[in-house]
Amino acid sequence: MRADKFTLPQNVNRAASFDRSRLASAFEAGWSFLCRADKVAPLIILALSALGVVGIYASGSFGESDEWFKQIIYIGIGCVAYLCVSAIDFRFYKRFANWIYLLGCALLLPIAVFGFFKIGGVDFIHAVNGAYRWYFIGSTSLQPSEFAKVSTLIFLAAMLSVKPLGGFRESFPQLWRVALAAGIPFVMVFVEPDLGSSLVYVPVAFALLFLANLTPKFFLTLGIAGTLLFSIVAVDLYFYRARVVDYIEAKVEATGRTPQNPAAEIRSRENREVWGYEKDSYFFLLKDYQRERLLSFVDPETIDPNGIGSSWNVRQSLISVGKGGLTGEGFNRGTQAKLGYLPELAAHNDFLFSVIAEEYGFAGCVMLLAAYGALLFRTVAIGLRSRDTFGILLTTGIAVMMAVHLLINIGMNIGIMPVTGLSLPFLSYGGSFVLSCFIVFGLVQSVHSHTQVSENEDVFEETKTGMQRTEFPA
Repeated sequence: MRADKFTLPQNVNRAASFDRSRLASAFEAGWSFLCRADKVAPLIILALSALGVVGIYASGSFGESDEWFKQIIYIGIGCVAYLCVSAIDFRFYKRFANWIYLLGCALLLPIAVFGFFKIGGVDFIHAVNGAYRWYFIGSTSLQPSEFAKVSTLIFLAAMLSVKPLGGFRESFPQLWRVALAAGIPFVMVFVEPDLGSSLVYVPVAFALLFLANLTPKFFLTLGIAGTLLFSIVAVDLYFYRARVVDYIEAKVEATGRTPQNPAAEIRSRENREVWGYEKDSYFFLLKDYQRERLLSFVDPETIDPNGIGSSWNVRQSLISVGKGGLTGEGFNRGTQAKLGYLPELAAHNDFLFSVIAEEYGFAGCVMLLAAYGALLFRTVAIGLRSRDTFGILLTTGIAVMMAVHLLINIGMNIGIMPVTGLSLPFLSYGGSFVLSCFIVFGLVQSVHSHTQVSENEDVFEETKTGMQRTEFPA
C-alpha cells in the first residue's frame, strides 16, 4: 500500500523532468536562433514600416482616416509571419516547392477565370474599377497575386538549383519548364487585369536564369524578341493615339469645343461601340485603360490635355515632390494629399513616396533610398555567402523583385515611369503586399540563420561549380 502511494509522485516527477528538459531545449534552440539571426535587416524593415505608418497617417485627408491603424495591424501580422518563416530551414521550402507553387496558382485561378470571362462576380470575388484582383472576406480583402509572386520565385529557384544550365541547346528542355512555371501565373495575373504585378515575373525570371549560368546568346536572342515586342506595342499605341485625335476632331466639329478628357470618353459606355479602340486592335493583350496610362506617359498633352484624367495623379505627385524642397514641409504639414489634390486611395498606396517627399524633402528621400539600398545590399550579401545554390537564387530573386518595385514606384512618382500600380515595399498601404514583403525577407533571414548551421555541421560540400541538390522533384 505504501509502495503504491509513492508510484504516482515518481511518474509525475519523471514527466515534470521531461517537460522541463523539452522546455529547456526549446529555449536553447530559440536563443541559438536569435544569436545567429541577422540583426541589421529587421531593424531596417521595422524603420521602413514605421515610416510607412507615419506617411499613411499624414496622407489622410482632414477628415478621419484609420488606414494607418490598419497598417499597424498588418505589420504586426507580418512580423509574426516573418518569425515563423525565418525559423524554418530554407531547404524545407525547396523540398516542398512544388506544393507551394501549386497553392499560389490555385489561389490565382478563380480570380483569373472571373477576370478573363468578365463574370458578373459574387460576394467574395467581384470587380473593382473593372479588375478582379481580390478575395473579399467580410471587411477584409486578400490579393493572391502578391503571394503568387513569392511561390513562383521559390519554385523557380528550386528548379534551377537542381539542374544548372549551360549551353542553349542542352538547356532547352529546362528553359521550357522555367518559361511554363513563370508563364502560368504571369498570364493569370495579366488577365485580371494587373499589368504591374505581371511584369514583375519577367526580370525575376531573367535574373535567375542569368545566375544559373545560361549562355549569353539566350539573352541576346531575348533582347531581339523584346525589341520586336516593344515595336509592336509602339505601333499599337500609335494607332490608339490616332483614334483619340480623330475623336477630338469629331467632337470639335460637332460641338465646337475640345473634350475635357478624350481618352476616358472614348472608352465610356456610350462611346465604346463607336470610338473604342480595344475591339479593333490587333494587339488584344492590352486594354484601353492600359493604353491610356502608357500613352499619358509618352504624350500627355494629347491623351489628357487638361490634366484631369490619367495624368492627374502624376502631375499632383510632381507638385508634391517639388514642394518638398531640400528639407520638406515637416511632419503632417503636406497639403497635396490633405486637400485632396492627390486622391487618398493613391496617396497612401502607389503615391506614398510623393507624400514623404513633400514632408521630408530631398534629404528625407535620400535617407529612404539609402535604407532601401542597405536592405537590398544585405539581402544579396546573405545570398552570396550562402553555400547552397537554392539560397543564392532565392535571395537574389527577392532582391531583384524588391528592386523592380522600387524602380517602378519611385519612377512613376517622379514622372520617369508609366503608372502601373506597383507598391513601395513596407511603406505602401495594403495587407497582402505588406505580408508578402515580410514573408520574402523571412526567407532571407532563414537563409542567413540556417546557412550558419550548415557551416557548423558540415552538412554540405562546396564545389567550384556550386551546390547541386536532389531533394526537389523537378
